[in-house]
Amino acid sequence: MQNRVYHLGRLMAGTTLLLAATALPSMAQDNAAMCPGGFGQAPQLQAMVDAGNLPPVADRLPVEPLVVQPADGIGSYGGQFIDSWGGGNVADFRQFGYDPLVRWSVDGSTVEPNIAKGWEISEDATSYTFFLREGMKWSDGQPFTADDIVFWWERVENNPKVMTGGPRGEMLNNGGKPTVTKVDDYTVTFTYEQPNGLFLQNLAGPYGQRVVMFPKHYMEQFDIDLNPEGVAEMMAEAGATDYAAWWKGNVGSYGDASQFNNPERPTLLGWIGQDSILGKERVTFVRNPYYFKVDPDCQQLPYIDERVWTLAADPEVTLLQAVQGQISMSPRNVSTPQNRAVFFDNQEAGNYHLVPATSCDYNTAVLGLSVNHPDPIKAEVFGSKDFRAGLSHAINRQEIIDTVYLGQGEPFQPAPLPGSPFYNEALAKEFTEFDLAKAAEYLDKIVPMGPDGVRLGPDGKPFSFAIDINADFRPDTVDAYQLIERTWKQVGLDVTINFHSDELFGNARARPDSDGAVWVGENGCGQLPLVNLGRFMNDYGYWSLGNWSGWAAWDIKRLNPDAELPEGWTPVEPPANVQRLYELRSIIPTTVGEEQAALMGEFTDLLAEEFLTIGIATPAGFYRSVKNEVHNVPESLIEGWLYPGPAPINFETLYIAQ
Repeated sequence: MQNRVYHLGRLMAGTTLLLAATALPSMAQDNAAMCPGGFGQAPQLQAMVDAGNLPPVADRLPVEPLVVQPADGIGSYGGQFIDSWGGGNVADFRQFGYDPLVRWSVDGSTVEPNIAKGWEISEDATSYTFFLREGMKWSDGQPFTADDIVFWWERVENNPKVMTGGPRGEMLNNGGKPTVTKVDDYTVTFTYEQPNGLFLQNLAGPYGQRVVMFPKHYMEQFDIDLNPEGVAEMMAEAGATDYAAWWKGNVGSYGDASQFNNPERPTLLGWIGQDSILGKERVTFVRNPYYFKVDPDCQQLPYIDERVWTLAADPEVTLLQAVQGQISMSPRNVSTPQNRAVFFDNQEAGNYHLVPATSCDYNTAVLGLSVNHPDPIKAEVFGSKDFRAGLSHAINRQEIIDTVYLGQGEPFQPAPLPGSPFYNEALAKEFTEFDLAKAAEYLDKIVPMGPDGVRLGPDGKPFSFAIDINADFRPDTVDAYQLIERTWKQVGLDVTINFHSDELFGNARARPDSDGAVWVGENGCGQLPLVNLGRFMNDYGYWSLGNWSGWAAWDIKRLNPDAELPEGWTPVEPPANVQRLYELRSIIPTTVGEEQAALMGEFTDLLAEEFLTIGIATPAGFYRSVKNEVHNVPESLIEGWLYPGPAPINFETLYIAQ
């Protein structure tokens, strides 16, 4: 049969359209037909084949390996790629592994085949059928089939003993779970009750990797229902009594620190671990001999022999490593505008060059206030658009851009970025003018100035509030909010900025009586706003900035009157426009094409009308240092979260000049 592949319209430049299916010719049943001259492989692997310790490369590759076009040209085998690692959540190696079922293209414009060689979408977008690569294997040589995907769904993602809160939202559609069905060994279908217009985008994001992380033949031993005695013994050895907690800490999925902590766990990624990772100062990953990709000359990828990670918990140490040329590519946390001068000045000494990196973040810092604060006075003030507009006009964004961001970026509210088909100028630019007189005019409507120069709440008493900030995550936010605190006080606001360590920020932000909190605005370029609706509303579960539990509880009950609410959540009816935003958040994922684009227009218009969150500026001026010996790095990179940059640049094609 012919496999039919649906491609999306240009996801960074235009509206999402399900285009006509493109029929691909049937491939020969032997991969030798696509490479009649045979396949090349790394010398180390050839030596293992010659010694009888590894099957020939043609037998290790799938019938239809994925051919990857390098950025510059055909590479050579060998060398080490050295990275710095902060010692935090090791699962998020954005410079290491990115091999979901489908993937973003290098430029972020389309969703492309990856582990799945193609897919079919039903006309009503309720059913997605994926065609896998016949003969593809895990890193231990065992076959990868539809059984592994069904196992992930039934025994991990949709298993309440493992995922106690249910499947991740990326796998749901309006809260509805798919039915995952094995059609045959190399075909699997996801079926939803409602149309799912965002499924491919969600699968291409980082959490889509969960689908292909669980080799059934290996993972069954950790399943308490399939291996009760064995699991009981392992838990007893670990002194564990909670199965879900033990599983998360010892098996793990994408996003869990334990994901890379078992070197025996088979993988589909390009490199495989040699040791447990937690507690180590240096870890090494070696080439996966069963990796499913080749270059245009039929050489099996990856080119680089080893990926090495060195622990550097202090960003200053990482910065020193980078400018001294000790690491192959500088990580994002030190590749900032503030450090650009030192990177630039040390290029020759460190033997590296700088590659620009465009950020998909839609704002350097987003403030969300507690519209459902337990104190009714604070709830009334924070829920006032006049208050939020006054705060915004009292921010000197250009001063912050010039002094903190070194002139990079432009004043901007939380909104899709220019260039996105969902860019809304009214939303992006409203209340961005620094004008203390206008600020006072808005503030006077809800918190009038008292006789002693301090503003009063609706109850006539002095009004004060505090903002929580993670000082470790983005140090530039600390500098920005020190300037903001000064100008807010100039208009009579009694405000305290609380700077927390990364370890303490989560608890501070999640307190019911938190007045407000700040986080970076993520996923604003191209089509990413479609899968980011909750962020733009500032209602995305427990990660909402400030207390939005009342509105969130109202929405939960709107969707399902019988739903159980999280402890302490009481429904609060939102204003009419916000109610419509919640409705749109539910409807948009079930639409495609022109209908979806029109609803997104309504969504951003309502966001502009309500002005729910406050931003500072567009992120700009980012880059990466890349050692001059490293080749096939694109001329520019994309940074992002749901576009998990820079991982989509095809690290397997990078090579070290010998």
